[in-house]
Amino acid sequence: MENIKLFRDFLLHEKRYSKNTADGYCKDIELMQRYFKETGLEIEELDKDDLKDYFGAIYSEVKPSSLKRKIAAIRQFYILLKKREIIEENPALTLSGPKNSGILPGALSRDEMLKLIDFPYKNDLMGLRNRAIIELLYSSGVRVGELVSLKMKNLNLRNRTINVLGKGKKERLIPVTHQAVESIENYIMKKEGGKEPESIIFCNLKGLGLTERGVQYIIDRISREAGIFRTITPHMLRHSFATHFLENGMNLRYLQHLLGHSNLSTTEIYTHLSIDQLKKVYNKAHPGSRKDK
Repeated sequence: MENIKLFRDFLLHEKRYSKNTADGYCKDIELMQRYFKETGLEIEELDKDDLKDYFGAIYSEVKPSSLKRKIAAIRQFYILLKKREIIEENPALTLSGPKNSGILPGALSRDEMLKLIDFPYKNDLMGLRNRAIIELLYSSGVRVGELVSLKMKNLNLRNRTINVLGKGKKERLIPVTHQAVESIENYIMKKEGGKEPESIIFCNLKGLGLTERGVQYIIDRISREAGIFRTITPHMLRHSFATHFLENGMNLRYLQHLLGHSNLSTTEIYTHLSIDQLKKVYNKAHPGSRKDK
């Protein structure tokens, strides 16, 4: 609440906003704060993926004009926190409007996913690592932050499961595919060290744990080399996992557990994505939807 009071003073005295605007912006921040409180997260701890999930959850419940105001409020809030050095990085820096791709998550097509999975990775340590990263992200739907935090003790390859410590320090057990297990095993066998229970799994050439930015760089490079000519992020592999599972008939509650969502409404954003895909297929296939040329 202290930061919200600070935010209101910032809006009124530094930004010279009207009282009504300042009150509306503060209310938007309070609503977001209550939403994340259920997950055990403070709004000062959020990253850009948390914000995307939040807007995805409320997307269908608010008018475009209200959504635009909420985005403006959150951007100003994090500008203040960054300015006062309360946070190190601004998670809302690239947050965009409702018609842009920054809110609703983007999923790769099945053909694009096949390009990443069937890519001819090198058989050296880094090539095996990169294949394992791609396979695991798409097989499990874990967040990139969860991926880089995985330790050897979190793997149970015999049972094909990983134990993930997610948002709010909540653990969840996730099954993974045979293909992902094989890729991880091949990578670990190639490693000369770092096989103790507390060792980070995915490391760079120096043996240090990969950062989220490092994973982003790997996926971006492989995507381009695989012939996918758009920006692909680790978060998009998570969304692809969810969307493709849902399209294949997975129960929404099961998907909620796999993704580590505290609120089912957050998981429901993928139903919107699947419906959009269904409409595209329908319009392409139904004779009555075709336009005469």
